[in-house]
Amino acid sequence: MEPGEIAEECGGEAVGAMFTRLVEYVPGTAATRNAVASSISTKDNKVFTVRLRKGWRFHDGTEVKARNFVKAWDYSAKKGQRGAGYFIHIAGSGEVTRSRGLSGLKVVGDHTFTVTLNKPYGGFVSQLGGLAFAPLPDSFFTNRAGYRKRPVGNGPYRFVSRSAGGEITVQRFDRYGGKVKPNVRKVVYRPFPDWDDAYDALVQGKVDFVPEVASTTGLGGRVLNRPYPGIHLLNFPMGDPKTAGNADFRKALSMAIPRDDVAEELGATRVAADSFIPPPTPGAGRATCGRFCRYDPAGARAALAKARAAGFKPPKEFALYYNADGMHEEWVEKVVDAVGKTLNGQVKVVAKPKATFADLLDLTATGKPKGMFRWAWVLDSLHMADVLATYRSGSPWNHGRYRSRSYDALLDAADRTPSRTKAASLYRAAEKVLVRDMPAIPLFFDRSIAGYSENVSNVTLTPLGTLDLLSVKTS
Repeated sequence: MEPGEIAEECGGEAVGAMFTRLVEYVPGTAATRNAVASSISTKDNKVFTVRLRKGWRFHDGTEVKARNFVKAWDYSAKKGQRGAGYFIHIAGSGEVTRSRGLSGLKVVGDHTFTVTLNKPYGGFVSQLGGLAFAPLPDSFFTNRAGYRKRPVGNGPYRFVSRSAGGEITVQRFDRYGGKVKPNVRKVVYRPFPDWDDAYDALVQGKVDFVPEVASTTGLGGRVLNRPYPGIHLLNFPMGDPKTAGNADFRKALSMAIPRDDVAEELGATRVAADSFIPPPTPGAGRATCGRFCRYDPAGARAALAKARAAGFKPPKEFALYYNADGMHEEWVEKVVDAVGKTLNGQVKVVAKPKATFADLLDLTATGKPKGMFRWAWVLDSLHMADVLATYRSGSPWNHGRYRSRSYDALLDAADRTPSRTKAASLYRAAEKVLVRDMPAIPLFFDRSIAGYSENVSNVTLTPLGTLDLLSVKTS
């Protein structure tokens, strides 16, 4: 029940209802607006001055002050905390100890603090909408055991109870400081052993909202289908040119994949990807991957011929690694068959399952993949920099070991630019470098398919696929 420790969705939704951060996402979009913050200013995207709205209260009646944010972030950034990774952009993130917090944080007054980053980062303000960046009340630090029995937040809902079975109940906080007040008086978060049981309960009217439904039958149109900021790709081992080949070889494989047909294996939760940046990320372009992300058999064979003419000889077998614990076998086999047929057997792609996703990560980290490997990314903050940074040289998430000076330079320039419009143009220019080099093949974008009962109306999803509690109404 600590914001910086949440690592799973159900708890994240319940605790998310109890805490309001500096910024929040505008309903129906992925843009941010100030929430507890009255202003967040910067001249260089490296040093930020945060001013809080005065009079905002925690559920215990105490005022939310600058120290409540700074102490909470210091606590969550400690080594061993699950949320520590969210604070890596803040100066001193690798040096936090029990007695020393983040050196990049400084309390200036009761309602003002500054944040200094290691280097400019354009996605920082958007990142502040994440649950890990919530404030914690003074009582958390003076009585940790008491907090864990009865958590205290500053959000639209206050904690009521938690059952032994994991059911969490929250109730509307009538002194909530936000401009938009919730309509629903009480919300119960109920865990289910699997999605099928949750869906059955929804159809029977025993629950009012399920964030993921495998079927829409029996819901009478009470379904929401919205873009979700997740992307699935096939990464290449760019540190091994003998395997990864040249850009034309990688583009040949990409154009040999009938994405629309393959996506059908995954149902309505996936659609064909046409760029490296998933919707609904603000500023993302449409179809930026162009013809290289469209099924084009003739184009694929021409690209392969061009790759061969440049001196690359494809290996006799080219592996496609995936984690078998994620139900990926059917679509992987469809990709393997399609590539073989499209390229007339000139490239033999062979499916190579690894037992778990951890095993797949071990292969990319310590082994030398003899082919491409499945990868996926869900944005932590709804900003282009979040996903583009995974291709930056030396990034811990750059499992394909792609390196490009021009790409890194464009990201650096974008991160230094306070103007959102100018920065977006630079981020899109960086994406064009990815399209040119094709270090990975975009496959699918995620979508949120949620269902709701007859008892609720005005049901809206947040950009991260959760229920917007400030919009929903009960009948």
